[in-house]
Amino acid sequence: MSSTFSAHYISLTENSVRFLRNRFPYKEITSAQIHRVELTKGTDLKRPVSAIVFGVCFVLLGAYLIVNFSVWSLNDIERARDAKTFGYFLILQLFLVAFGSYAIYAAAPIHPVARFTLVSGGSESLSINDIIKEKRLRDFLICLKKAAGSNKVFVNRGADLAV
Repeated sequence: MSSTFSAHYISLTENSVRFLRNRFPYKEITSAQIHRVELTKGTDLKRPVSAIVFGVCFVLLGAYLIVNFSVWSLNDIERARDAKTFGYFLILQLFLVAFGSYAIYAAAPIHPVARFTLVSGGSESLSINDIIKEKRLRDFLICLKKAAGSNKVFVNRGADLAV
């Protein structure tokens, strides 16, 4: 079956939607499995609230370690072992803050997504930022209405999508 629309992460056919990784399909959803498709602003993470919570915890832990345990000065480091321990501890602190910041950044709803709600109750989210940059949103929407059914596709007007 040939695809009617293809992008980097998605391929649409007459009666199915295929999610792609490296241009190879890893999941196919038929029209009967789709309950609703919404084009909106959001995140493509499955659990963004969990990512924000873990990110805040890592940043707070890193800040706590920096404030309370980084009291060594260069005069306190007498042996090479102390310097090595200080270096590892500094790397740990920076890693915690950087990883927590990235988790918060990744979960922030800052880009356009297509959110597929399935009949089984599950959902899939897919970033459509590349499709918008390539100015192919209108073609994507037409093919999506063919693949999923025109009564199942909704465009959130507050998402600032130029259709």
